[in-house]
Amino acid sequence: MKTERLFHLVNILRSGNGYRAAELARALNVSERTIYRYVVDLSEVVPIYYDKGYRIMAEARLANMAFTREELLAIKLAFKTTELLAGSAGLTPETRAALNKIEDQLSCRFGDSEESR
Repeated sequence: MKTERLFHLVNILRSGNGYRAAELARALNVSERTIYRYVVDLSEVVPIYYDKGYRIMAEARLANMAFTREELLAIKLAFKTTELLAGSAGLTPETRAALNKIEDQLSCRFGDSEESR
């Protein structure tokens, strides 16, 4: 849960707007003190600074690594289609591992049940 909130915090800060601790605390449903701890934790790997609100340095290029539910479903569909078309060959072990991670993300982050898989 903390890791997900840290990713969410980074994505909020990537917008370029300055956010005060109280605003971030409301957005993440945590205390302001928790935001201060998160900023300290993140500042070890992400260039965060404060100028009328917390921001990420503009020159820092951070990849958006959090997939939306729809993106995960699209990737899952591509893998499942490949699996159906490949017949007995099926998926490679690496692709099967990736598919398992996608299904875990759909379940943990979005509550998708086994039946919707």
